[in-house]
Order: sequence, then structure tokens, then C-alpha cells
Amino acid sequence: MAEEEGWSPVAFVARRARSALNIVDEAAGVVIRALAGVVLDRIDLDDVVSRVDVNRIADRIDVRRVADRVDVERIADRVDVNRIAERVDVGAIVDRVDVDGIADRVDVDRVADRIDVNRVADQVDVDRVAERVDVDSVIVRIDLVGLTHDVLSEIDLGRIVRDTGGGMAAETADAVRLLGRRGDRGVNRFSDRLLRRAGPAQGNGAGPPPRPAR
Repeated sequence: MAEEEGWSPVAFVARRARSALNIVDEAAGVVIRALAGVVLDRIDLDDVVSRVDVNRIADRIDVRRVADRVDVERIADRVDVNRIAERVDVGAIVDRVDVDGIADRVDVDRVADRIDVNRVADQVDVDRVAERVDVDSVIVRIDLVGLTHDVLSEIDLGRIVRDTGGGMAAETADAVRLLGRRGDRGVNRFSDRLLRRAGPAQGNGAGPPPRPAR
């Protein structure tokens, strides 16, 4: 009687129905996987990609909304900067830089106009700069012989000597004659004192006026 009381047609039908659904579900999964494989094998992915309008998709993307959802700080914390720097080929980057092109685009006059030269000069420590200058090294690098040669080549020394030679000779002769006159006057004064004669008047070389005869 217990078995008859526990048995129910509804429960029996429900169990049978669940078993049938499980069998159908498994069969459907097998069929779907098989069909998916066949479909994928027949799909031309290049053709599908070529039909995708990337610009239209990009136009429909709200970039600002996407950016607002990006946690930049979290991304930065996970970035290994040292590892990235080690992989950067600085030499290759420098080789690809067009220095001449960059220089041609620089407006030097505009840059110079924006430089406050007085402010820069005020910040220069002249004493500190002078202390770091190796004067001896600078002097050693100066070609004094060559510099002297260049200066002399620009100066017509022979012409200067010729132009000034006559004046120098005349001045020398005048100096000798003046010394001679001074020597003569000195000898005359000594003789006058020795002989107790009145010497010539001061300021000229003429002798005293003759005394009248008594």
C-alpha cells in the first residue's frame, strides 16, 4: 500500500518529461556546435571585415563617456615605466628625428623677442663664472706668435719709421745742441768764478756789456 500511496502519475510524468528535456538539450547542444563549426568554416572573415563601416562605428562611440569611465590612476599604477624605458630604442628614435626640419620650423626671431636678456643677466653669477675660468688654459691656447704676426702684417712699420725718422733725428740733434750749450755755459761760469769775472746775464748766451774806460 505504501508504494501505491507514494506513486503518483503526475510525478512520474514530470520525471519522464525532465529526462526527455535533458536528452533534447544535449542533442541540441551537439547539433548547434556542429552547425557552428560548419558555419564558421564557410564564413569569409575578410569579406565580413571589409563590409564593416569602421567610421560609422567610430561616429557612434561617445569618446568622452568612455574616457570618463577610464580609471587613469589605476592604469598608471599598473604601468611599469622602467620596463617600458628599457625597451625604448633611444638611438633609433634619434636617428629618425629630422633635426634640420625642426630647426627650419623654429622662429628664432620670435623666440629671441620673448627672452628677457636683462632678467637672464641678473641671474648670472659673474664671480662664480670667473672662478671656474681656467685663465692659464686660455692663455696657453692663444697663438701669441701668430697674433703678433697678423698685427704686424696689418701695420706698415717701415713707413712709420720713415715718416717719423726725420723728426726723431731733428729732435735728437736739438737735444745734443742744447746739452752742448748747457755744458759751455757751465764751463764759462766756472771760469768766471775762478777768474772773478762777472758772468753773462741770465736767460741768454750773450756776454756782459763792455765797461766804459776810466
